[in-house]
Amino acid sequence: MHSSHKNGPLRALFTGGALISLNTRTLIVCIVALFALSLCIYAILNNQLATHRAEQLDQLLHSKALATHSNQPVENDNSATTLTPVYFHQGNLLEAQTTLHWPKHCKSISPPLDSGIHRFKCKGGLRLHALQTTLSTDPERADRQITLWAINDTDASSLNMRIEDALGLAMLVLVISTLCSRWISRSITQPLDEITVSAEHLAEGNYDWRLPESSIREINQLAFTFNHMAKSLQEWDKVIRRTAYKDQLTGLDNRSYLSVALRERTETAREPLSIVTWGIDNLDSINEVLGHDVADNVLIKVARKASRTCRESLVIARLEGNVFCVLLPRSELDEFLSKHTMKRLLNSSMRIQGYQLDIQSHAGLAHYPEHGQCPDTLMRRAEIARQLAKKTRQTIITFEQRMEQRSANRLELIAQLRKAITDEEFCLYFQPKLNLRTNSINQAEVLLRWNHPTHGLIAPGAFIELAEQTGMIREITRLVLKQTYAIIGLCAHQNIRLSVNLSAMDLEDNSLIDFVRQLHREQPDASRHIMLEITESAAMRDPEQALEILNQLASINFQIAVDDFGTGYSSLAYLKRFPVTELKIDRSLVQGADFDTDGQIILESTIEMGHIMGLLVTTEGVETQAEFELVKKLGADYVQGFWLSKPMPFDEFKLKHLVGNHDQLVQHL
Repeated sequence: MHSSHKNGPLRALFTGGALISLNTRTLIVCIVALFALSLCIYAILNNQLATHRAEQLDQLLHSKALATHSNQPVENDNSATTLTPVYFHQGNLLEAQTTLHWPKHCKSISPPLDSGIHRFKCKGGLRLHALQTTLSTDPERADRQITLWAINDTDASSLNMRIEDALGLAMLVLVISTLCSRWISRSITQPLDEITVSAEHLAEGNYDWRLPESSIREINQLAFTFNHMAKSLQEWDKVIRRTAYKDQLTGLDNRSYLSVALRERTETAREPLSIVTWGIDNLDSINEVLGHDVADNVLIKVARKASRTCRESLVIARLEGNVFCVLLPRSELDEFLSKHTMKRLLNSSMRIQGYQLDIQSHAGLAHYPEHGQCPDTLMRRAEIARQLAKKTRQTIITFEQRMEQRSANRLELIAQLRKAITDEEFCLYFQPKLNLRTNSINQAEVLLRWNHPTHGLIAPGAFIELAEQTGMIREITRLVLKQTYAIIGLCAHQNIRLSVNLSAMDLEDNSLIDFVRQLHREQPDASRHIMLEITESAAMRDPEQALEILNQLASINFQIAVDDFGTGYSSLAYLKRFPVTELKIDRSLVQGADFDTDGQIILESTIEMGHIMGLLVTTEGVETQAEFELVKKLGADYVQGFWLSKPMPFDEFKLKHLVGNHDQLVQHL
């Protein structure tokens, strides 16, 4: 406990260690002051009364003396003093003091007054006034001395005092009141000053400061409440710090603590550091299929495994979601990697709630100070390396400066892509499909190109994946459908059907149906000449949702085709339920099949399977005459690829297939 509290003498005198409320203290001071003031006033009045009584007695003695001297009666002035007995003795003052009526033990208290009256203070608080005079009864004889005296018993009170004494008492009362007021003031201001100091310490984060007890009940209660608040804040501060620096699920350090540790070590580091980030790439799939509990248990087990595998001196943190991080000295990095520590962290198998799960991870590595001196920069660059490792399916990649430029270009491309959608910078290209049954062109696939104002035409491979990741693919799909509907009348006139690609996100977008229905209301016959292509991987991401969307599209007379067949892991049971009319076999099954027997068998089996399911079969990516002859021999219905035609802009496509001789492309076949 920190305090500078001191006990003054008044505090010790008045409180005696007990708690006295502020109202009680004020009341005590007021009572003492009023009592002293009343006592002073009473004393002054009593003194005035005694003085007046003494003057009356002096006047009475003078009157008696004059009457005795002239032998005349005393006039009655209706004063109470006329009832006071006046004694006399024939003789002087000394002889009179020996008489019976003279009180015992009297002592003169002042010299004789100018009037000749002597005043005495006697035992019992009595006051005696005496006057020595002469009695003249016979002119021929000498005057006789007599002594007159009267006893004043009205001033016997102990409070009888002089004016000087009363003023002294008043000054004493003033001093006492001042001291009491100071006592009350200090008893209030000193605890308040301590509360102010304590509040400043609390504001600075020092929760160990405590207020001492006070003798004032109200201040003591305030101090108790303040101390209780400080203790509660101290407990909450501990909880907040645990929450701020610890991941609640795994018990590992979190991003905030890693930033603090990085900052401390980089500011005082005498050796290089390394930071390794890795993520559980298939955690989202585990979460979607098996639920949050299983996914959380995966994170907990990975965290425990990392804690067991790594040294205690290393900082292990969970940054966010499925991403973990290790901070270690560069001198320990080779040992960390050579002992296959990373391999055990990145690729492992674990059993959770009866499920045997394979964990797939990739890692990124960044070094201090080569790759940055700021904690945020180091973590960001390690994450850039991790994302590239995930995309290229490499175990671990060390950051390089060119990766950051690629990320910067990616961010710039996102901004430009948004502008391209707003400004409609996209245009359609068309790649014809040859009908091997009729040897004519009656279908074409609609392909998208970005007509960039600076870089010119950009192929879909440069921006479609980015559009899907950012969700902008939905707007692009609507733009393609809108432009397709604008030219579908001319295509329908030449009996050419156009194929438009839908992404996986489109199959999860219920608002797409409303958009298509609006187009359908404006052009009811257009959907008969449009085929919508979906990839099998997109259809299998959420089969039930995809089935619902595709059934609604089929009800509007759209044809449905499965694109890139053979590259995914589609379920034939689901595929049979989908309203599909065509399979498009991916180029990976066509390429090299003309001289690879096994590849030829797989291609033939795939074509036959499509026909057994009652579907038309298109072979994509046919680029050579030999490949064309093979797929024609194996019974494909349509062929598409560079051997037939590269994608072309709409004006060229219109000239060749819509308003001109649309058979000129196949005249040489």
